[in-house]
Amino acid sequence: MSFSTTYVDETGRSREVSISDSDSHEALRNDYNALMKTYNPKYVTIERLQAAPGEELHLRVTVHAPSHYLTSSNTTNPQPCSSMSVEVAACLGYPLKSVSAWYPKDRFLASPNVFRSGKACIDRWIPFKSSLLTVVEKLVMDMIHNPVVTRYDSMANSSVEDWHKKNAAKHLFPTMEPKLLYAVNLTPLPPRRTAAVVPAPQPLPPRRR
Repeated sequence: MSFSTTYVDETGRSREVSISDSDSHEALRNDYNALMKTYNPKYVTIERLQAAPGEELHLRVTVHAPSHYLTSSNTTNPQPCSSMSVEVAACLGYPLKSVSAWYPKDRFLASPNVFRSGKACIDRWIPFKSSLLTVVEKLVMDMIHNPVVTRYDSMANSSVEDWHKKNAAKHLFPTMEPKLLYAVNLTPLPPRRTAAVVPAPQPLPPRRR
């Protein structure tokens, strides 16, 4: 089987593109492997869960950093917490078909980018540009309330707009240094060079007369 969609390139030209199930599976596997190497497990853990019918991959991404959540679609008072989790699912047809992401309905991220149903608002999916990695990147940054990824111009939950902007203005957001979330590839130091042994100067030969 295969999945097809219409792709619009940088020039505005549209064309039909398709991907086979096997190629989709390989693309998802490659991006998953890359994702597992992206973050520092001290602050970001990624668990692979049992995929539901129709899903090819199901993940739970947890950021171990200060965050805030809401408990229902009617609440507007964010509660502080020390970690936040979101689930992400992808189906065959990826990367032409978008992934989806959501939080528990009774503990969803207090963010203008998250609907009151708990569903995360994902930017427009662009084949060959959008990926599992770009989606998780935005989710992780949103969970530490990094204003860099916040879309105030297209909000899913406007009830927390003022709260989010005030904390960003007070430099309380993001709640931790973003660079700490990423894996650090440590390369071994080169071996220390020992001091070179300089031979003692030899006496000049006697001058010939």
